[in-house]
Order: sequence, then structure tokens, then C-alpha cells
Amino acid sequence: MLANPIHHEHPYPFFSVEPAFSTIDCAHLEGIFEQDLPWLAHGGSFYEVRNCDATDRLAPEFLAALARRMRTLTGLPLTDRIAATAQTMAPGARIGVHTDRPLVGWEAARLVVQFNRGWQPADGGLLQAHDDEAGTRVCASAPPRFNSAFGFGMHQGSYHSVTETTRPRRTFVFNFWHAGNSQELADAVKTLFAAMQFGALPGLLDPDRVAAEESLPEEQTYRALAVATALQRWGLPEAVIRGGYRAATGLQAAPATDCADGVAIALAQWAAQLYVEDFDLTQWQRLSLALAAPPATHRSPLAAFSQIAFPGLRPMEVEALAGPARRRH
Repeated sequence: MLANPIHHEHPYPFFSVEPAFSTIDCAHLEGIFEQDLPWLAHGGSFYEVRNCDATDRLAPEFLAALARRMRTLTGLPLTDRIAATAQTMAPGARIGVHTDRPLVGWEAARLVVQFNRGWQPADGGLLQAHDDEAGTRVCASAPPRFNSAFGFGMHQGSYHSVTETTRPRRTFVFNFWHAGNSQELADAVKTLFAAMQFGALPGLLDPDRVAAEESLPEEQTYRALAVATALQRWGLPEAVIRGGYRAATGLQAAPATDCADGVAIALAQWAAQLYVEDFDLTQWQRLSLALAAPPATHRSPLAAFSQIAFPGLRPMEVEALAGPARRRH
């Protein structure tokens, strides 16, 4: 399965494999297209495909083995969760340039496997990788030959497209989830920022809010208010809430994560990132390293969020976040 991959770094890390699966696995996957499937059509000029969730039609053993192999090939802490989608494109269809940046709770890696026998160059349907949203430059191109695969981690810069087809095109798309971007995390973020009321934030922030809102873009001040909200709802002191707001607006530097306040502010900034933007793998990796030995402090809501967002932390490290109360507050 996915043996002898060829890894590429430009325009972003991806790998190609041919052949991707065994003859037996291919026969089963190819046969799914012949079944009576509940197809969902997507029209328009950008995304012209028919999709069908086929996860339940695949053996759990096959999916588990595929998850293990993708963890090795991508180097990412992927979970065992997989969503498998059968996809078809009719002649004349195409998919425009886009990037499937992972929002909170969304998949973080993708494997695209082709099932088009007798493909010829004139048939079109090439999967192309680009280095910007305009897609003016094709940096890599993968023909949809039978049992060929294209795998990559999804992020803000993973731009790709599919050229117009001149014959029906069959593809299986496998989606994988990052351990630090689970549905449980999505639920936690939604709960944390539900019904935000900025007027309920400490009055200590008022001078800073006035100064920031007079000089900074609304997007930045909104994110800063989200940071302050997270800290407040985690039960942090007003001084820490103010410090988080000031760090998010650039009014002061954030404290280092070798102190309790720094850990809390870093986690609040990450929570706000997930809420207002997306899951940024580079930031997650940087913060997970910073949390390798968090300081002892009693912040149970914060510890609960940390354990969901960074499941790689050892139990003793998470326990430290929820340890004895700091008496100086």
C-alpha cells in the first residue's frame, strides 16, 4: 500500500505513488463506482463534480492500514479517522484553483487516488499544484492514470486545481484528521466563544481598547478581544486578561511560555486563531513544543482546552496545568 512514494517539496510538500493499492483493493474501490450511490452534484464554474461518502463501504482494516501509512508518509500525527469520498467528473467539467485550508475540526491531509483506465493525455483531468491563488503557474502536474495517487497536507498555501476533462473521470478522495484538530476541539472552541459580550470584559482594558481601535484594523482588534474573552472565561486574573489583549494588539510583547501567564496567553491566542481563522500547522507545532513542560498552576478550564488542542502532552504535563492553585492572585 502506497509503496515507493516520490516526495516533492515545491510548491508545497506532497508525494506521488504509482501504483497506489493492490489489485484486490483496486477491484473493490473500482467496483464501488458501479453501485447505486446517493451522489451529490456540485454545479457551477468552479467545482463541477459529483461526490458520495463511501467510507462505510470500505473495510475497517483497510482504512486503519491506510491511516498508519499516511502518518508515515506525511510525518503528521494523524488520527484513525478517515472520510472516503467517491468522486466523478463529467466531460467538460473542471475544478478551479483553491486551497482546502483546514478550519477548526476539519481534515488536515488528503490522498487522491485515480481510477481511470486507459487514460490518454487528450483526456484532460490533470491534478495541478500551484504556488499562489491566481494559479498562473503550474508547479507540478499529476495525470489521472489508473491507480496513481497524490497525497499532501492541507494548509493555507496548498493551492491545486483539476483541468477540464474530455471523458468521465473517477477518483477516490481520502481525508485525514490531525490529532490536534479534532471535532472535540471544534466543539470546545465554539463553546468557549459562544455569545461573546465584549462589554463584560474588565474595565481595566478600556484605555487599551480605545488606543487599539483608533489605530489598528478591525480584524486585529476583534482577535484581541477574542483572546481576552478566552482568558476571562478560563478564570484568569484581570492583569493576565489585559496582558493577553495587549500582546494580541502589539501594545506589549507576550510573556514567554516558561511562566504560567505566558502559557495562558499563548493558549488564548491559539484559541482565537482557531475561532477567527483556521488551523495553522506551523503554529500548532511551535506551541506544542513550548508546552512540552508547562508550569504548575491551577487553571482547570485552561488545562481541559490544552489537553484537547495538544493531545500529545503527557498526562503529568496536563496535570501540571490543573495543579495546585496559585495563591498570589
